[in-house]
Amino acid sequence: MDAAVVLENSKLESFLRWFQANGADLRGCTIRRSGREGFGLFSTSAKAGATDGVVMVVPLDLAITPMRVLQDPLIGPRCRELFEEGGVDDRLLVMLFLVVERLRPSSLWKPYLDMLPSTFGTSIWFTENELAELEGTTLHRATVMQRKSLQTLFDGKVKGLVGELLSVDESVRRALKARWIWETARAALAAARVASVGLGQAAAGVLSMA
Repeated sequence: MDAAVVLENSKLESFLRWFQANGADLRGCTIRRSGREGFGLFSTSAKAGATDGVVMVVPLDLAITPMRVLQDPLIGPRCRELFEEGGVDDRLLVMLFLVVERLRPSSLWKPYLDMLPSTFGTSIWFTENELAELEGTTLHRATVMQRKSLQTLFDGKVKGLVGELLSVDESVRRALKARWIWETARAALAAARVASVGLGQAAAGVLSMA
């Protein structure tokens, strides 16, 4: 079996153990690989209505929400200050939380975070040579502006706050920028999906963890 497949299967097994140990219940579905799209939910019910319409139960404790971030024992107090000052909004709170959890050596959320994609096909991931091929296009201008916006946000808020919240060594510090772009890309794709394909398909996309 391919090493990458073995690794993915190991991540899935770890996630399922973590998921169910924390109170989740897969009543009428299972999670498995869905081609290049990542992992998806698949029905295991023999017939429609066998589970009374409930295919999965997830405890509220496993919901990463702005309120959850504000109540976090590590970053909650500082994030509350920033939130009250108007320095961060709801989405930024969640993104900061995910960045911090990515960098925590023993994060509670590691099995979940390991299941998420690490890269996307959006233009902010393009190499300089790839981006140069877009010169003169609207996409090129939009990408350059987005990169500048990300850099400003990273330098102005994220780098200092994450450095304040974590005692990180130089190797982790160098990783912060890549982590931040990853979180921004994921959030941007989710927002674009809702706007372009409608709530029903967007929900399916969220459930696929893609």
